[in-house]
Amino acid sequence: MTENPILHVLVVGFHHKKGCQVEYAYPPFIEDTTGVSAECPTAWKHLPYLALPDGSHNFDEDTAYFHLPSQQDPNETIYGISCYRQIPLEKIINRTPDMTRSTIQKSVCVLSTLPLYGHIQVKMSLITHAYFEEGDFSKISLLHDTYHHLNACLSSIDNISTSPHLFVGLSAVELVTRFRHKVLLLFKLMLLENKVLFFYSPVRPLCSTILTLLSLHPGLIENGLNKSANINLSSATQPSIENKCEVNASNVSPETEDYDHIIVSQKSNEVVDEELVPNNTFVSNIPKDPSIDSLDEAAVQYNMISIAQINSEDCGVPMSIFDNGNLCQPYSCLSYMDILTDPSVRGYVIGASNILFKQKKNLADVIVEIDEGKVEIENIELKRHLHLTTEDLRFADYLVRHVVQPDKEDVFLDGVGWEGGDEWIRAQFKAYLLSLLRTSLLSEGAPELNHFNPSFISAWQQTKNYQVWLNQEHQAIMALEPCHPFAGQLSVADMKLRISHTMQSSRSGRKLNQAVQNTSRAVASTGKVVGGAISQAKGAVTNWWSNLTTTQDLEDEKNTPVIQDI
Repeated sequence: MTENPILHVLVVGFHHKKGCQVEYAYPPFIEDTTGVSAECPTAWKHLPYLALPDGSHNFDEDTAYFHLPSQQDPNETIYGISCYRQIPLEKIINRTPDMTRSTIQKSVCVLSTLPLYGHIQVKMSLITHAYFEEGDFSKISLLHDTYHHLNACLSSIDNISTSPHLFVGLSAVELVTRFRHKVLLLFKLMLLENKVLFFYSPVRPLCSTILTLLSLHPGLIENGLNKSANINLSSATQPSIENKCEVNASNVSPETEDYDHIIVSQKSNEVVDEELVPNNTFVSNIPKDPSIDSLDEAAVQYNMISIAQINSEDCGVPMSIFDNGNLCQPYSCLSYMDILTDPSVRGYVIGASNILFKQKKNLADVIVEIDEGKVEIENIELKRHLHLTTEDLRFADYLVRHVVQPDKEDVFLDGVGWEGGDEWIRAQFKAYLLSLLRTSLLSEGAPELNHFNPSFISAWQQTKNYQVWLNQEHQAIMALEPCHPFAGQLSVADMKLRISHTMQSSRSGRKLNQAVQNTSRAVASTGKVVGGAISQAKGAVTNWWSNLTTTQDLEDEKNTPVIQDI
């Protein structure tokens, strides 16, 4: 049982001269004060801008989730849930001299010691609506009642890990539906502790996407975010981001790189997936009877559920991803960029709605465009680490087939059932992570490592979270078989899956898809094929095939690595 998990209820407003500010805090930040026009503690100086998101004036309402460092315990994080509203000035009964604009923008924000984002948001959304409907922001009794009511409700929670409110508003079904096979890539990306930027507006879907992705890692939401906002900022002069990136790149030794999975064309900047290239060795591994599935899905399902039933804590999970200078901020304001560029910050997973985050050079290793379901990775080495193996694609396809079911007609029941639902998806990723951890303990060169991409495992083993896991008790993991749950003989279905994934993920594949779509639209609208559309489609196909054949010629001359274009 947690005593008073709600620390403060705040009202944050926008002042035409002072900018974002805390207009009222209950209880006050400083004892024996009124809490009016409260000045934030130094560690929380970004709070007003986190609670009132960038570009919020474009929406009538929104919600932001953010993290603050605890002022009492460096091993704890404070979780902010902010509900924003914008109403016309004429609806305000008790106007003040500082109300000079035609609309009023304010947020009602809660600071909690429990990461029950969606559960608190549902309650705060109703309270914020009632607060604005009053038309008189001087009536603060509702805020006092909110503080006491929320503490009474949340204090009764004995174990947050088993609370039914933990994942409210975090739909794993929506995440898989949006990103499809790339959801596994994002899952593995979290383990590498890189600098990852998620971009979207409005803010609530942005924050929910990030937190839903984290919820796929067993125990991470409830027990793995305790240090996600705590960092000792460096007082030393910070070197430029460009210089730091050059140093990191120069540390990569070509002699240590694994080039088994990649081929690079020296005549083109396009990246080609090896398994798309006509290759006699690859073709010879295909079973003679393509109608026989090499994997028994019923057996796979039983195996995955059996693994998922293992106690995560006995296996050393959750992973300590957000620790030692690796931050997590579901929503980041523009002023927070000072923290992100501090030398003591090794990595982060952040969400942003301001275009300046994308335009800041070298701020992020990976940019995730939520609206388009696109993952942009510029670093070639990181692309190689995140290459999805055939076994990985089987697992991702298994998820997509069970989640994205065309015959589902009742959208209200989507995600409610066990198979293909939210908890089922989290169970699958738990089984995947435990299998990955067990296989990573094998000696270098073990064939089972190839199922998870040895380049990824090698990079992951150098991270802080893996080293912490390796040096703590995880005896229960040894009961698992060290292999990929979807390991099996290659089949024609694997070839189709690889081609489909590359067509959806690579630049050349997306160009071809776009050309085909343009041609289809031209035919549908005019009843005849437009010459320009045919030329575009023909050019895309020719260029795509040319890249494949060019790469095949180069492969005969020398064995050079391939990076999957994502």
